[in-house]
Amino acid sequence: MYSLDINFLKDRHLDSGAKTTTLVKGKGPSLQEQLPIFIGGGIMLLLPALTATSLLVFNQLSSQTQENIQQLEGELGKLNAQNKSIEEIEAKVKQNDQEIKSLVQVFDQIRPWSAILQQIKTQIPANVQLTSIKQEEANLTITGFALDYNDLNDFLLTLQSSPLLQADQTVIKEASLSEIPVSAQNASKDLKIEIPQGVKYTLSTVITDRPSSELKRQFEADGAVGLVNRIKTLENKGVLKP
Repeated sequence: MYSLDINFLKDRHLDSGAKTTTLVKGKGPSLQEQLPIFIGGGIMLLLPALTATSLLVFNQLSSQTQENIQQLEGELGKLNAQNKSIEEIEAKVKQNDQEIKSLVQVFDQIRPWSAILQQIKTQIPANVQLTSIKQEEANLTITGFALDYNDLNDFLLTLQSSPLLQADQTVIKEASLSEIPVSAQNASKDLKIEIPQGVKYTLSTVITDRPSSELKRQFEADGAVGLVNRIKTLENKGVLKP
């Protein structure tokens, strides 16, 4: 058998006409292309620091806010206590005002008996006499004798005109002919006295419900000086309106 020994390189020398190929290294990424990477890396490095700083600022703000809240709560507590004290004072003042008002209302309904008697005394006609005057609360019952019915009617009209009495409640309850009682203790036994016949009457009336402060002038005219002075004192203090 034959063997072929073929040398393709011919003494391993390269052909002088062969072209030489030069391998050129490619360029790396530009700075502009790498900028996002740098920024991202910087942010990654800054995040822990920013987080720690934020937590510190937040804790400081939270602590300051808590102090402010506590201070405001303390001031609010003081204001609430002051408001409570003011409310208590206002309640006491209101209670005192109500008590004073009640006392004034009671006082303003006082009718001095002396003034009423003086009013009746000054208005009774000459031919009319009184036997008794009875009072039951605001009601008055007057009994006596009149010379005739005309005198009795005159007496009724004068009572109805009195500012201390209620005109529509002043009426004649009873009236009848009767002998007028005459005292004959000092008369001679031989002297004959003819007792005149008159009218025995019973009148009913009611004391006015007008405030005493409105009747001040009438009370003053009737001599109720004590009541008038007390009314003036209350008016000067502003408790009663003049």
